[in-house]
Amino acid sequence: MPRKKKTYHVIDPEEAIQALSSLKGEPNFLKYIEMRESMREEVIRQLQVKEVIENTNRHYMMCGKLEAIDEELDTFHNI
Repeated sequence: MPRKKKTYHVIDPEEAIQALSSLKGEPNFLKYIEMRESMREEVIRQLQVKEVIENTNRHYMMCGKLEAIDEELDTFHNI
């Protein structure tokens, strides 16, 4: 019988936190966090570009990206 794919509605939050906790000290995971922090810095730089400032849709899109990265990093750092 094929395995049923989990969606975010089915995943137990405690199970996810436990999985992230076990990855916390892994070098590859730390490299991933470093990459996401670098992406965050790039988004902040892009928010300061004149074309992004003048284009409301692009500005909101970049703000959304920044918020998503911030939430992800907050989750990792609060474990």
